[in-house]
Amino acid sequence: MHEESQNDSALLDQLTALGLSRYEAAAYVGLLGRYSFSAAELATHTGVPRQRIYDVLESLAAKGLAHERMGPRRTFLASPPQQALATLQEARRTAVERELSEAQELTNTLIHQLQPLYDAGSDEDNPLHFIDVLADPRQIGARASALAHAAEHEILVCFKRPLVSTLEENLDEVRQPLQRNVRYRALYEQSLLEDAELRPLLQEFQQLGQQQRFVATLPIKMNIYDGHAALMSLQNPVTGRPSITALCLTHPSLTQVLTKAFEAYWGEGQPINLID
Repeated sequence: MHEESQNDSALLDQLTALGLSRYEAAAYVGLLGRYSFSAAELATHTGVPRQRIYDVLESLAAKGLAHERMGPRRTFLASPPQQALATLQEARRTAVERELSEAQELTNTLIHQLQPLYDAGSDEDNPLHFIDVLADPRQIGARASALAHAAEHEILVCFKRPLVSTLEENLDEVRQPLQRNVRYRALYEQSLLEDAELRPLLQEFQQLGQQQRFVATLPIKMNIYDGHAALMSLQNPVTGRPSITALCLTHPSLTQVLTKAFEAYWGEGQPINLID
């Protein structure tokens, strides 16, 4: 019985990735090692069960990887790897294209079937469709990141603690829009200038091109994206502690009012160079 070496195992794994069964891969590698084998010899050499060896050889012949040699006895030869693997790759490509075509047809069918359900649900009049309440910090961070990555013109930010996302996530949320030439203005509370954790981050924001101004206090933590969407984190009115609950608003009149409030604070803010 042939014992499979580590190198043999790696070859068999690679051949099965091209579409061969394990027995087919073992038989083909076995045939490469000698000019010709009888079926029984190949079964003994490779460990392919004798009751399966003829089926395996017929399958290899159909795929162009082996052929039968006529003579006094029935023997089998491997096709050259350059020819055999090119044939195998072409068969694999054809199969993948067929699968993709079938998947596209299924997708089109499902769209046709599911679109009416979506349209019917969209017709329902929801008076609060422009407000999303987000209570999970991961949801808030993900929504802020998605809105920042989708912004096309301008992002306005009133920033105060606590942080909802990590420092790296906050950095990406600023860097990505600025790299797309989105105008980015941010208001910060002056206390952050003494914050050992956040001051280096604000310096990096400035280096990236974020416009900054500082005010004594901000009443709210808020981001506004393209004058269309706003994400607000509210304080608990009883304890005064910041809440992890956020509202995502997509109401044009509300965002217009919030933008005017931002501009009022921006006009009062003091620009401070943190880079030098």
